[in-house]
Amino acid sequence: MSRESVLLFGLGGIGGIYACILHLSDQVDVHVVARSNYDIVKEKGFKLKSSIFGDHEGLKFAGVWKSTEEAAASGTKFLHVLCANKALLDASPSLSDHLRPIITPSLTSIVLLQNGVGAEEPLHASFPSTTIISAVVWTGGKALPGGEGVEQFNREGLTIGVDYLSDDETDREEEDRKLEKLVGWLEKGKGNCTVTKDIQSERWIKVIWNCCWNSLTTATRLKTGPFFASSSQALPLCYAIMEEVCAVARAKGLTIPEGTVKRLIKQCTDVEYPGLPSSMMADNLAKRPMEVEVILGTPVREGQRLGVPVPTLTAIYTIVKALDYGNSHPEAASA
Repeated sequence: MSRESVLLFGLGGIGGIYACILHLSDQVDVHVVARSNYDIVKEKGFKLKSSIFGDHEGLKFAGVWKSTEEAAASGTKFLHVLCANKALLDASPSLSDHLRPIITPSLTSIVLLQNGVGAEEPLHASFPSTTIISAVVWTGGKALPGGEGVEQFNREGLTIGVDYLSDDETDREEEDRKLEKLVGWLEKGKGNCTVTKDIQSERWIKVIWNCCWNSLTTATRLKTGPFFASSSQALPLCYAIMEEVCAVARAKGLTIPEGTVKRLIKQCTDVEYPGLPSSMMADNLAKRPMEVEVILGTPVREGQRLGVPVPTLTAIYTIVKALDYGNSHPEAASA
């Protein structure tokens, strides 16, 4: 009997790692959409460098496709589509547009391996009967030069759960079974998964972190250590941003434990100088589109909707949004 199939959309650092973990599980056929590195992955296979999963050369996926349309044309039905592409809520075509050809109603689940909050809502609107599984990624990784593979470093782990379609227990049990199968495959490949019934609280806890460090490293072009050293107001600004996002999350009814902000600040300030950069900072310096809306825009809009004051967050969102605009409109940024 043929094995079930999954598709990985977004074969960068994180996507490449999870494509490899699923492939190494030997439980499922892994297909990938490799847009920028199609030729090398198709011809030579994929490379993984990892102290956890070992070093592997020439990993051959069940299918390597240039687009979701090409994957759909193969006739393969996918049980899960894992999305590790950049989370750009205002992109055109949208993630829904990319996924539409490969979603089989009542079969395919969408799995988000992305930053930020708010990405599930447009997917629920586009695919109202489709299970959305959402994950907070705690994995260190980067793409190798030339798109030949990925390097996994530091720790690896997902906090993962269903963004439930309804409150009906029968529906939830069915969605939980889909999640259980995916987690089983990941764990068979030595992946580390923590399953939660409250994935939105977990996503918002991480965005408390991302709202602060991603935005400030981007706006100042400094790693966290030099930013803290730059003035006596640097650390109070970090607290202000995090506390505002925390207040929005609690106003939404999410579970944010007491001491979360202090813990997240300590995690960053304990890092040896010069501290942390961020993916958003790297995108800004490279003049690539930034994940402004899922990291900053959604918390700002939710604060405004709920009547929670977010003046500091609004200011930093406006600044980073202007940087993003300047990157996409170089003529506007010229002197």
